[in-house]
Amino acid sequence: PISSQGIVQHLVNWYMPQVQKFVVRILFMVPIYSIEAWFSLYFHGAFEYLRAFRELYEAFAIASFLYYIIELLGGEENLALALRTKNGSYGSHVFVFKLVCKEWNMGREFMMNCKYGVLQYVLIKTLATIVVFILESKGLFQPGVWSWGSAYGYIAVTMNISIGYALYCLVKLYYATKDDLKDWRPV
Repeated sequence: PISSQGIVQHLVNWYMPQVQKFVVRILFMVPIYSIEAWFSLYFHGAFEYLRAFRELYEAFAIASFLYYIIELLGGEENLALALRTKNGSYGSHVFVFKLVCKEWNMGREFMMNCKYGVLQYVLIKTLATIVVFILESKGLFQPGVWSWGSAYGYIAVTMNISIGYALYCLVKLYYATKDDLKDWRPV
């Protein structure tokens, strides 16, 4: 009810469509999760298809949050300009990422790396879903089976690395711009 009310309120008060469309997309996650759960209870055979749709929408919502932040800050060009004035330490990496990523220069490079970091998850999630459908149709996909001959383990590890990197990039962008976003409180 609350998310549905939020969706309706945004649609009725459509005064910033370039920003609000992303909010509505994010708010739709709750009804989609609810509908998927309800249908899964009654249509057991369609569970995998419903789950796949929900997971693809989850990737879409994560990308929508990225674009929401970008639009709140005036679009890509304005964001790149604003990032140029930020402390260079935001471009440094932590933990494992320090081993695999070079430092990002603040500005367009930082923004694009964050953007591509999030969007790679959307692509990988879509490809993984297609692979799972193909393997399931041939009886070769065994959820929960961790063995060298099972695709489940490879897909699970790939997806976890992908979502981990996407969230890392999203958090880096948020922390670099949190002072600029304080009036909007997007989180």
